[in-house]
Amino acid sequence: MKTIRLTESELIDLIEKVITEKKKKKKDRCHRCADQSYGSETSAYKSGAMVKCRQGKIWKGKKC
Repeated sequence: MKTIRLTESELIDLIEKVITEKKKKKKDRCHRCADQSYGSETSAYKSGAMVKCRQGKIWKGKKC
């Protein structure tokens, strides 16, 4: 087995990186609107709608 030598600061950075990766990311407004319109399953229609929403072309006044 290989041994890896890390400094204390490198170890702290590595631990912080692992902790932040495990946190669940919140869905943005466009993702929530697309979920309501197209369901929770992934689809090309849903992806396209999210892109249009992020460009500001659809769902401007919709509250999600």
